Amino acid sequence: MGLKLYYKEEDKFVEITSGVDLDNPLVNIHNGRTGDTITKQIYLRNDDPLKWYSNITLKPKDLEDVNPYGDVVYTETGWGVKLSFGSAEPTVGEWDDMDWGDSISADNIGSDLSEDTTTYFPIWYLETCPPNTDAKIKEDVVIQVAFTENSVIQ
Repeated sequence: MGLKLYYKEEDKFVEITSGVDLDNPLVNIHNGRTGDTITKQIYLRNDDPLKWYSNITLKPKDLEDVNPYGDVVYTETGWGVKLSFGSAEPTVGEWDDMDWGDSISADNIGSDLSEDTTTYFPIWYLETCPPNTDAKIKEDVVIQVAFTENSVIQ
């Protein structure tokens, strides 16, 4: 139990992660011939009624190429990942203003007096593939989540 990531399918939330380490990768299929960009909405949610979370940061991480940038910083490999909080998808200009591979910070989920186990906090995920690349199922990027876990005072 704790913080988990989800995606939405046919009006149902489906868990992406299992356990506190949030280590299941996001899976995307890319057509490398022309290069492409995939954008999807994922969600962060607390499912522990005894905990609340502060100091939350999310950062994309490449599991296969663990060098400083891996496939999340576009200028290094032509692959890139950007993250953004919000219910509305960022505009092209807003995406352009974000840096590849940067972390994002979230508001607290709950407080000393109350957990929040009902809200799914929306996050936009953008992944890009360079042209002249073999078609690929990309499944080595995870969202690394750091946080402070706090107990709800009862």
